[in-house]
Amino acid sequence: MYQFFYIKIEIIFFYIFIKMSIYQTVNALLTRLSSSPELLRNISKFDEIKKKLRSQGDSTSQGTGNQVTDQETCFAALLEEHGFRYSNNISPTEDGNYYIYQLNGTQRSIDFQVFRLVDNSKHSVVNFDLKHTKNDIFFLNDGWFHQNVIYIISWMRKTSEPRKKKVTEPATFIALGQYIPTQEETDLHNELCEIKKKYNTDYKGVGSFHCYLRFANTYKCTRFTPSFSLECLDNISTFLKPRKKPQVADLQVADS
Repeated sequence: MYQFFYIKIEIIFFYIFIKMSIYQTVNALLTRLSSSPELLRNISKFDEIKKKLRSQGDSTSQGTGNQVTDQETCFAALLEEHGFRYSNNISPTEDGNYYIYQLNGTQRSIDFQVFRLVDNSKHSVVNFDLKHTKNDIFFLNDGWFHQNVIYIISWMRKTSEPRKKKVTEPATFIALGQYIPTQEETDLHNELCEIKKKYNTDYKGVGSFHCYLRFANTYKCTRFTPSFSLECLDNISTFLKPRKKPQVADLQVADS
């Protein structure tokens, strides 16, 4: 009887999320995620979801960086819990809320995209990029933070306790790409990209030796303070509010 009761409650919550707008659902999911970092770390019951993601990713890749991560698996499970259905890059035919994994391939930005399908047309599209680390530094490599993409970064925050040299706790930082780096950091990245572009396009190497520059850039999480995290979450809430078309004022011709 109790099992039936809990199943019924889960079904009720599922239909509540379906009735909510995409933006409301995503906002609720992110608010929950920001206060419960462990939700992106426990994959004990998500084997089937991981299999689905593997079918969408690059199954022939040998690099561990291209494999489905535990963080991605947990995030997909959260999306499904909030009423999104898995879709590959072939557009579904039935109206509803969907998510796509690795929209642009394993080496490019946007790990997840959610959208509402209405009459074979995408609406209310939201893009996510996920990063994770076992300490407080994660890899950007050749990438950077993109505007209007929501970044979800799982990291370990250092805390201090008496008689303990090193204590950490799991943390999740969530922000739009344009709010993460400082202007100084962005300027330096752009300068380095110009150098890389010059060498990779203009410089032909020497003799039989040809060089190609790649970055192994990293980013430190120490500036992801609780206050900055709340500020960034508020920015996302504003970004996800329904967009209203601007009203056009009536033009009145003055008497001459």
